[in-house]
Amino acid sequence: MTDSSIPTEQITLTCADGQQIAATLYPPQQSNGLSLLINGATGVPRGYYNAFAAFQAASGFTVLTYDYRGIAGSPPTPGAPLPRMLDWAQQDMATAMQCLAQRFPALTPTLLGHSFGGQVLGLVPQSESLAAIVTVASQHGHWRNWSTSYQWKLALVWYGLVPLSLALGFRLPASLFGGERLPRGVLKDWSRWCRSKHYVCDDRGRPLRPYNDRLRAPIRMISIDDDLQFGPRRGVDLLAGYYPNAQIERQHVVPADWGLPRIGHFGFFRRDMPAQRWAEIGDWLCATARRRQQAA
Repeated sequence: MTDSSIPTEQITLTCADGQQIAATLYPPQQSNGLSLLINGATGVPRGYYNAFAAFQAASGFTVLTYDYRGIAGSPPTPGAPLPRMLDWAQQDMATAMQCLAQRFPALTPTLLGHSFGGQVLGLVPQSESLAAIVTVASQHGHWRNWSTSYQWKLALVWYGLVPLSLALGFRLPASLFGGERLPRGVLKDWSRWCRSKHYVCDDRGRPLRPYNDRLRAPIRMISIDDDLQFGPRRGVDLLAGYYPNAQIERQHVVPADWGLPRIGHFGFFRRDMPAQRWAEIGDWLCATARRRQQAA
């Protein structure tokens, strides 16, 4: 799998609060009339999705990837408040969606969210405009949604290790979370969410779902059978309840059914993923968005 033939445009987006975030635009040679925003997983740089984004651009999508503030190419603005997980959605995702809408107003918007990127769609009003959505390993992250063998480990992390690190000011290794090291404000939010039965919640622990009811687009929610550490099947099932008016299509993938020994939480976007699987995602987004347009 290669993306060397796909031109890209490196751009800087300015959020409503003044924070700048790095983004990459993949313009297609021949447009299929759809844009595709890729919301990354927690702490995962946008470059991780290069091959997948280039593949979809070669299929006709106008694709945008971006780095959340405090991650990779989007360092925090000096003197600004510490980045928070809520900012990743309410500021960064909202700005990326606005960028596509303003630069390509004739394109129908679609979205792919990986893990965190599919959990927070209801935090921004722009999600109402989406015509089709795919989430990959996006889960309700309350620690009790994992198997018993993992629950004690997660309880140790969210009730012990993370609060201790925040109190003492030391940084936890990136390998603990699967991406880059996380800004303190992000880690504080995520820890609070994972301890809450509501998961996405405000500073007082109340459920935070301001625009979830507005999402009415079809959502294909994919879980991976061997993704036991980060995205268990039960967690993905429960996240579906976050979008009560959306048309949910659940797909659970067993790696062997795809002829693969393993996929895990991150494998779907690796360059060695069979092209057929990426093509299926693009085909589903196209067909679903067009059905939505015809029904409108």
